[in-house]
Amino acid sequence: MTKITDERSDINHTGLDRRKFFIWLTVITLVGLGIRLAYMFIVKWDQPIWGDAFTYHWTANGIADGMGWQSWLPKVLTKDVNELRLPESTWGNFAVPKGVAAENPPLFPFYLSIFSFFGLRSFHWHILATTGLGVASVFMMGLVGRKIAGPRVGLIAAGIAAVYANFWVYDPLVISEPMGILAGTVVVLLAYRAWDEPTLKRVAALGAACGVASLVRSEFALLLVFLMIPFVISRLKGRSIKERAVMFFSAGIVALLVVSPWLIRNAVIFEKPFFMTHDAGLSLQSGNCDATYYGDALGWWSPKCAGGGNPPSLENNDFSVRDVYWGQRGRAYMLDHLDRFPVVALARLGRMWEIYRPGSPWGTPSKGQKITFDIIEGRSEKAAQLALLQYWLLVPFSVAGFILLWKRKRTIVPLIVLPILVSLIAVYAFGNTRYRSIAEIAIAASAAVAFDAILRWRQVRRSDSVVLKN
Repeated sequence: MTKITDERSDINHTGLDRRKFFIWLTVITLVGLGIRLAYMFIVKWDQPIWGDAFTYHWTANGIADGMGWQSWLPKVLTKDVNELRLPESTWGNFAVPKGVAAENPPLFPFYLSIFSFFGLRSFHWHILATTGLGVASVFMMGLVGRKIAGPRVGLIAAGIAAVYANFWVYDPLVISEPMGILAGTVVVLLAYRAWDEPTLKRVAALGAACGVASLVRSEFALLLVFLMIPFVISRLKGRSIKERAVMFFSAGIVALLVVSPWLIRNAVIFEKPFFMTHDAGLSLQSGNCDATYYGDALGWWSPKCAGGGNPPSLENNDFSVRDVYWGQRGRAYMLDHLDRFPVVALARLGRMWEIYRPGSPWGTPSKGQKITFDIIEGRSEKAAQLALLQYWLLVPFSVAGFILLWKRKRTIVPLIVLPILVSLIAVYAFGNTRYRSIAEIAIAASAAVAFDAILRWRQVRRSDSVVLKN
């Protein structure tokens, strides 16, 4: 602990007191706002409502209208309106509800529903609401960096989050990634607080944060486990087994209490059990077929994977039954092609980390390149190319930052678990840049440490030069 305090004290000799830090952090956050508004209004304002954005948008409006979390489909795809269980007066102009659902964790559509409840229910308002989450992430990155290694690192981390496309490119898409990134910054901040001062109160706060984050992205439930195991083994070393157990299970119990209303709701409504969503089986199926094992979509997902077969009918609108079927198909294909799975797993990791067929920041994207898939996911071509270029530039500094933190004996656990977690998700499902979004927190924060070290080195050289001249 003394080592950490001394290191921070050294870094704090930058002339940045608390007041100056927050003034500069506010300025950087406003820059981040300007970049996001420019991309939103110039590039994405007239985008179509499709994919996950369609689901989130209409689910939010349904919640605001008292319908709860429903599954929605475009009206043009609905042939038999007699199957619908809600009066037509509740339908949107372009969408119809198909029954109670848990397609996604509940918090992001609930957040959008607050705007819908007050009359801000158009897709454009939801774009603005989601963009606000991205702006908040810039501010939070400043607090994360400050907690890790001092105020200047905080400002650098916020600056990276403001301009780095892999932070802002999701904001106008009305998907859960901006809220996931924001939740991730809160989790990392509270994890460092618990690591610095391991009290039951701080551990419980970390558990609560992971619980809330799990209601945004279900993988955050695993993140709590990944954080707490090294915490009780390393940070609580020397304490009694009883005290370690109390810390570990307290975090888990608090997290479980936070998510329990959603879990109970799903257990009561649906026939088949699942954790957060009933789309896990479909995700597994989407990444396991010939197209993703042998074709141009190797390591990614393909709509071809969900074709064929004989899925059960949606009697009683129970989506959990059909998801079990998709999951069984996905696992069966995986088990039948175990000899190919190592290649597929490496391709998935390569897709996620921009190593396997990433494409180029210059030129025209071609079939099968990861950058092409990012465009399909909703990025503009220029934004996808910029994100790739910035990512390649940041990664070496990120690696250097991790090494510097390690040498300074500053824990890297709250950061390193993020890329580990998303890598496991890629191996299990498919390699999607979107699924890497929370790991961008670790990339930005660790790169900020490296940039700060360069500034410190330049200051030392300049100081030594002045001394020699005198």
